[in-house]
Amino acid sequence: MANEKAKRESFVSTKQFPDNFLLGTSTGAYQVEGAWNEDKAESIWDHYFHSNEANRSFRYFLDLPESVIEKHIQKGVKPRLADLYKGMGVYEFPSSAIEDGTHFNFNGDIAADSYHKTDIDVKLLKELGVQVYRFSIAPTRIIPRVHDNTPGKEGIAYYNNLIDKLIENGITPMACLYHFDVGECFNKIGGLSNPVSYKFYPNFSRICFENFGDRVKHWSTAADIHLATEGYSSEHFAPGYQESIFSGFLEYEAIHNSMITQSLMWKVYNDEFKEKQKGEVSLTIDGVWYYPKDPNNPEHQKCAESARMSTFGLIAHILFTGQYPDEFLEAIDRTNKREKIRVDRARQFTKKEQELIKGAYDFIVLNYYNSVKVRPMTDEEYEAEPNLKKRDRGFIMDLHSTTETEVYEGFLNILRWFKEKMDNPKIFIGENGFPEEEGIDDSEKKIAYHTGILNKLLEALDENINVFGYCIWSFIDTLEFTFGYWKRFGIYAVDFNDDSRPRSKKNSFPFFQQLFQTKKLQIKN
Repeated sequence: MANEKAKRESFVSTKQFPDNFLLGTSTGAYQVEGAWNEDKAESIWDHYFHSNEANRSFRYFLDLPESVIEKHIQKGVKPRLADLYKGMGVYEFPSSAIEDGTHFNFNGDIAADSYHKTDIDVKLLKELGVQVYRFSIAPTRIIPRVHDNTPGKEGIAYYNNLIDKLIENGITPMACLYHFDVGECFNKIGGLSNPVSYKFYPNFSRICFENFGDRVKHWSTAADIHLATEGYSSEHFAPGYQESIFSGFLEYEAIHNSMITQSLMWKVYNDEFKEKQKGEVSLTIDGVWYYPKDPNNPEHQKCAESARMSTFGLIAHILFTGQYPDEFLEAIDRTNKREKIRVDRARQFTKKEQELIKGAYDFIVLNYYNSVKVRPMTDEEYEAEPNLKKRDRGFIMDLHSTTETEVYEGFLNILRWFKEKMDNPKIFIGENGFPEEEGIDDSEKKIAYHTGILNKLLEALDENINVFGYCIWSFIDTLEFTFGYWKRFGIYAVDFNDDSRPRSKKNSFPFFQQLFQTKKLQIKN
C-alpha cells in the first residue's frame, strides 16, 4: 500500500509561486451585481437587453431555421444574440441553447445579486484563500447623472463597504473603473465615440480616487478597449449599433477617444493622488495569441503579426509610444484606396495627445483565455465581407484547430511579446478562465486548463517576465454578456433558477483553494 502511494506521488511535481505573488479571482460589476434599477442609472447593457434593438440581430446573425425562430417568438420569448463570437471567437453556442428558447431570455437585472450579498461573497473569498479580488466599479452607480456634481451616495457607500470588508479579511482590493458599462444617457450622445468622454470620465475617476484611494492601491482605468468598442459598429455587443454601416469608423473613433480618456484618468491620479495614496494605475488589455495557420508560409506569418498589431498589440503600441502603429494606418489607407473611400477613418494622435498618452500607465493588466490560428483573407472573402474593419484587418480566424498545448504556449508567447515590445512592464493577469456549460461538470478539464496556464506563468517568472499577480475568471458564475448564463466560469456555482441566488462549491474548488492557500501548483508528470 505504501509502495502504491509512493508511486502515485512520484508522478506529481510541485512548483512554488513567490511569497509576494498575488493570487485571486475577478468579476465585473454588470455581470454579478444585479439591482439594475436600484441606486444606479440605466447602463448600455440594461438598454441592450431590455430593448428590441438587441433582438433584431437574432435573425441576421444566428444561423437558425426560420421554423425555430418562429417557435421562440410564438412562445413569447425574446431571442438574444447569445452567440457573441460566432464566426470570430473561441467558443461555439451549444445546440441545446438553440433548441430551448428560454436560453435567449436573459439579462443582468438580478445576475448573481452581488449588490445585496457583500457579506456572503467576502466570506466565500476568505474561505477560498485569495490574496486579491479584482472587481469593477460601475460608473452608473457613482455618476448616475454623468456629471460629477451629482455623485451617487448609495453607490459610493456600497463600494466602500465592499472594500472595507475585503481589507478586514486580509484581501487586497483591485478596482477597474470601466468594464463595458457606460450609462445609456451618455450613450445617447455617442458614448465612447464622442470626444466628450474625456471630459466626463476623468471626473468620475477623481470621485473614485477621493472615496476609495486610501484603501485601493491597484487600479485599472478601463477593460479591453478594443473589445469595448466593438458595439459601436456591431449589434453583437452593447451599445449595439447597426452592423456594417459604421464599421471601420466609429470603433476607431471610440478607440481614439478611449486612449485619451484613460491617459487623462491616469494623469488625474498621478498629479493629484499618487504622492499621498501611493497606488498604481493600469490599463487592461485583452490578449489572444495569433498563430499562422501554416507556420511555414511567410504570408501566414505576416498575417499573424498583423492580427496581433490590430488587436491587443494596437492598444499596447499606443500606450507605449503614444502613436498608432504604422501598419495599422497603412492597412486602413489600403482599404480606403481599394474602396474609393474619402472619409478620414483614422488619424494619428497629435503631438500634444502623444505626450499625454505615452507611458500613461504604471502596470498592464492582461486578460487571456485562448489562442487562434489565422490566414490571409482571399479576394472572394474580402468582397463578401460587409464589415469594413474586418476588411482592414484582412485575416480569417480558424477558431477550433488550436491544441491545448498551443493555448498554453500562446499565453507564454503573449507575455514574451509584452516583455519585448514594452520593455518588460509590470503585468498583472486580470482574467484567465475556462467555461463549463450549464449542467455539465467539466472540473477535470478546468483544472487541466489552469494547470497548463499556471505552469507557463511560472516559466515566465523564471524568464524574469515581470508578472506580480494572477486572477482567475471568475469568483462566481456570471452573466457572460450575450453568451448569457450557459457559459459558467465560476469557482463557486450560482443557482440562477433560485430567486435567492445561492452559491455552492464546484468540484474544482479544492484545486483552487489549495493553490490560493499554499501558492503551490501540483503538476502530474
